[in-house]
Amino acid sequence: KFGRFPLAIGKSKNPQDQSYVVATEASSFENLGYELTQFLGPGEIVLLTTDGVKPVKPAGTEKKICSFLWIYTGYPSSSYEGISVEGARERCGAYLAKRDNIQADFVSGVPDSGVGHALGYAMASGIPYRRALVKYTPGYGRSYTPPAQEIRDLVATMKLCAVREVINGNRIIICDDSIVRGTQLKNLTIKKLWDNGAKEIHVRPACPPLMFPCIYTSSTRTTGELACRKAIRALEGKEIEHPSEYLDHHSEKHAKMIDWIRRDLNVTSLKYLAIDDMIAAIGLPADQLCLHCWLGK
Repeated sequence: KFGRFPLAIGKSKNPQDQSYVVATEASSFENLGYELTQFLGPGEIVLLTTDGVKPVKPAGTEKKICSFLWIYTGYPSSSYEGISVEGARERCGAYLAKRDNIQADFVSGVPDSGVGHALGYAMASGIPYRRALVKYTPGYGRSYTPPAQEIRDLVATMKLCAVREVINGNRIIICDDSIVRGTQLKNLTIKKLWDNGAKEIHVRPACPPLMFPCIYTSSTRTTGELACRKAIRALEGKEIEHPSEYLDHHSEKHAKMIDWIRRDLNVTSLKYLAIDDMIAAIGLPADQLCLHCWLGK
């Protein structure tokens, strides 16, 4: 209804082949010999036949596309609404750098989805980018999606390798796409950096603190799982329904929440991207983006 997730149609480049393909990532078409013909709009329905694409229901006018496509879930070579995923991630990193004043030896990204953000930070700050962590990809997909925590931890452990020669003795700014539960970042990524001799670790998530679980996917199922909600519960002594004050990065409550998470992660500093900066980095009006993970609506 609101076009939260993209659906692209591609047509074969071969004049003798009248076939079509449908995918969420139009960047997959080129290697298959297809070219993008259209993205479906919110609630739009078409019928693919041997005669072509036939409209069944026109697109609606109200759009709420998932912001996380540009932050994490989208493939770097893809574009949605004409906006490059990689470009948006670089802009997120640049906004992080603009609001920061940390002295560090290098910037690094948690591969793969943190790399674009880290490159943007490095380019905007002038601090060099280096690969403190590299990814062993065969057989290991995204680690935050499996339903069981032990499986998520296993995938995260096996796919990330630390480069000691890069890490040892250095002050590191580490960019990741987000902090969802925080368990992998704390127990695996951060631990690898400390164990390999990091002098300082400054964590910079490239989206605001996640306050609500996604109700459209199965990536997070309960509010209590979220790192920010754990912090709020510890600070308030109870669950609160409307945590808007904690999202305001100018507020005292936000600062206390961030410090609680920083201490829990065992890092030198922690600073999130502000929601207004994330929206600006994506480049669409706020009323065309799904912001439920932060605003709960």
